[in-house]
Amino acid sequence: MPTLAFRRRDPWWGLEGPAARRKHRYERFVSSLAFIASIGALFGAGWVWAIHLGFAAMLGIHATLAIG
Repeated sequence: MPTLAFRRRDPWWGLEGPAARRKHRYERFVSSLAFIASIGALFGAGWVWAIHLGFAAMLGIHATLAIG
């Protein structure tokens, strides 16, 4: 996946055909979905650590973990 700062249009975009464009859009959708899932996993891991270490309780959020 190219960096967002240097995103350029594919010079062969109009010549590849609809199937190639559809495949490109699908791959871009899947990579975006994977990125969103990874951000969610990071947030979830941070939330669990905040509960485990007691930071959430200091903020007034009283939650318990089902494990440990």
